[in-house]
Amino acid sequence: MTGSASQCTNLGRSTNASSEAKRLTERLVDHAHYLLDIRENNAIVVYSDQLSKQIPRSYAANAFNVFREAMHQIEIVRLNALWDQPHVDNEAIMSVVELIDNDEVIQALAENARAQYISLPEPVDGKKLNGPTLEFLKELNRKRGEQHAANAVAGLRKAIADARALKKSPQLKSIKNLRDKHVAHYLTQTKAERSGETIAPMKVGDEKPVLEGSLQIIELLYCWVNGVGISFEESRKIDKKCAEELWNGCKFDIADCSKLPSKTLQLK
Repeated sequence: MTGSASQCTNLGRSTNASSEAKRLTERLVDHAHYLLDIRENNAIVVYSDQLSKQIPRSYAANAFNVFREAMHQIEIVRLNALWDQPHVDNEAIMSVVELIDNDEVIQALAENARAQYISLPEPVDGKKLNGPTLEFLKELNRKRGEQHAANAVAGLRKAIADARALKKSPQLKSIKNLRDKHVAHYLTQTKAERSGETIAPMKVGDEKPVLEGSLQIIELLYCWVNGVGISFEESRKIDKKCAEELWNGCKFDIADCSKLPSKTLQLK
């Protein structure tokens, strides 16, 4: 474990580190699904002109701009939440990383992966397996188990390395600084800025590589910590279909202020 583990009180030293990592990873999957829900709605509301082009110069345009900004901000907030500091109470990627970034924990998880190949398949016809066949299947399962355990170690170490790299990425730093300064709080300077760190302003689109990287890390963690393969692609298709069904049926009929007589524009 690295020195940053001190931020996560005794996480890596816990005897039930792997079970706690499983619990947290389950929660990360749930949080990722919710974030994808928001993302697919924002693909239409924020990142396309499907709605905005229907709204002319009007008081309604002000309300729509507020709504669109709020949608974008909640996506930033939820994405940042995946990268909260490691702590026993934080359901965040780095909490899981600090739990599993330990040789003993990794080997225990690899052993779990190996154990999936201990039992032999039951004969289809119910007959007992003869000696040579039984020995062949045992050896086959042993080799599969060894390979699965090796894949687990490689997958876990990749998830750890990718998470630490993404945590330090300029895109995530920019997103976090914006969240801390203007969304979650109203700050003149963030802690990072006061320390002298130079952080570039967040640019539109910075959140995409951070989201994609986060999803890939969570997929790796869920596969090798929880022992269950997962892909968010099918979920994204469903989320996209839901968002399109709502927003494709949403039509605005708003008067253009620039084309109305001046007396109708006066506020009462």
